[in-house]
Amino acid sequence: IPDCSGRWFIGGNFTHVGGLSRNNIAHINSDFSVSSWNPSANGIVRTLAILNNTIYVGGDFNYIGGSTRLRVAALDISTGNPTAWNPQANATVYTIEVSNSTVYVSGTFSNIGGQSREYLAALDPVTGAATNWNPNANSIVWTIKVSTNIIYVGGTFNNIGGQVRNHLAALDVNTGNATTWNPNADATVYALALSGNTVYAAGMFNTISALTRNHLAAIDASTGSV
Repeated sequence: IPDCSGRWFIGGNFTHVGGLSRNNIAHINSDFSVSSWNPSANGIVRTLAILNNTIYVGGDFNYIGGSTRLRVAALDISTGNPTAWNPQANATVYTIEVSNSTVYVSGTFSNIGGQSREYLAALDPVTGAATNWNPNANSIVWTIKVSTNIIYVGGTFNNIGGQVRNHLAALDVNTGNATTWNPNADATVYALALSGNTVYAAGMFNTISALTRNHLAAIDASTGSV
């Protein structure tokens, strides 16, 4: 992801970048050299998100920046040192999205931020505590995209926000309840992107909104029609 100053943070499953030792996370300068920033995660980094001077990191690690952090951490954007933020997810974190005063997190966890949260949670960006927002998905949430008043999610679930929703759902940003938006994908959705009034979805599906769409689709963000 870009760091807003012409450079990039990268995460993944690697041990070297540009000939230098970097474990699963690194910072790349604008000339493509590797910076000295080096938190050195001991497991895969699957997602990165920036809010102000903090970079939020999620994945499979339990140690990063010289401190114990269970699968999710907040790092100082300049030093790479962990902040006190420490929600302690009990299983893998796949996606982090930040919006205003909330950090949205999805994965395979059932407990995060000191609360029981199935596969999806909203965390306070300062304390790391889980908020009351709790859509209670019944299976993995792989991806999150935040719009103004709506949280779009994709995954393997078929019930979320108190409603039957197959692999795709739109959740109210305040209540966590599922809206009427219901594209009804026939298999797992792994990735989402937003552009204007369009939600792009990718995954294992072959139909969305009862029409054939093999693994990739564009969906109206208001109606749910492809």
